Amino acid sequence: MLKLNLTGLIVSMAILVLPTEALAESWICEHGSLVREITVKHETENPAPCSVLYDKSAEGQGSKVLWSASFDGAYCDAKANGLAEKLTGLGWSCTQF
Repeated sequence: MLKLNLTGLIVSMAILVLPTEALAESWICEHGSLVREITVKHETENPAPCSVLYDKSAEGQGSKVLWSASFDGAYCDAKANGLAEKLTGLGWSCTQF
């Protein structure tokens, strides 16, 4: 039993330190049948470089980079938050995850 708990602890710790994809912040925004996703992606475990992706795949338009930063990760966070707030102000329902 102790071995199983130790294994679980090791797996949990490994998941917590996974780089890159685990460092993405995302919002799903819905308006009627429309669904869009805003994602902040970090290239490394550092805040920068980063990019803000806007995904309209549900509408057949795919994803594009709206903003990126080489040195200031706070820039990407601010831009993504601002876009989610703008969409919310336009009647969209945005949920961060």
